[in-house]
Amino acid sequence: MTAERDVWLEGGIVWAAPNGNLAEEASRDLTRRALALAEETANWRILFDFRRSKLTHDVLALNRQAELLSQHGLPAIARTAMLCRHRSTDFQFWERVLTLRGLAAATFTDGQAAIGWLQVSPQADDSAEPGSDSLAPRPIDLAAVKRQLRQFAEQRRHAPREEVAAEFRELMEYVQTQAGYLGVDAVRGLEQQLRDAVRRSDD
Repeated sequence: MTAERDVWLEGGIVWAAPNGNLAEEASRDLTRRALALAEETANWRILFDFRRSKLTHDVLALNRQAELLSQHGLPAIARTAMLCRHRSTDFQFWERVLTLRGLAAATFTDGQAAIGWLQVSPQADDSAEPGSDSLAPRPIDLAAVKRQLRQFAEQRRHAPREEVAAEFRELMEYVQTQAGYLGVDAVRGLEQQLRDAVRRSDD
């Protein structure tokens, strides 16, 4: 019996559409295979359709998937969309990681809207069409990042302490990596804040 395909090329779009529970490593493998097909066929319109699957990983794993995409060296004409059943701040965060890297990425809950956005020519206006449900590229500020971190913390309030500690260690490492990408030493800044706090307490 032939296994159902989960990555294929159709209408100039590379589809990656898994079924059932999708663990992080399986998601990374799916991403690698989608990128390989895009490179092999020179079709750089990629659609991750997660409507028939359930992701068993968290927002940090989605960020790692976004990093995998950005590190691949996508051409300027590339567009990447993610299609899901419901709007989610996790998927929004995935989108923003990619757009901050200068890549065209958007999340959708409507298949036709996603396909329409992917099929826009490189010369066309990148803004979403009226009526589109795209969560598409928009500026992000520090306040928005803080709100998302607050929401993440609220969602993990009742999780095991060891698990939360590990997640926040990973998050801090990720923040440090992004700061380094911008030429900023985040650890030095944190150390300075701690020294200032100690000095204030001694006054």
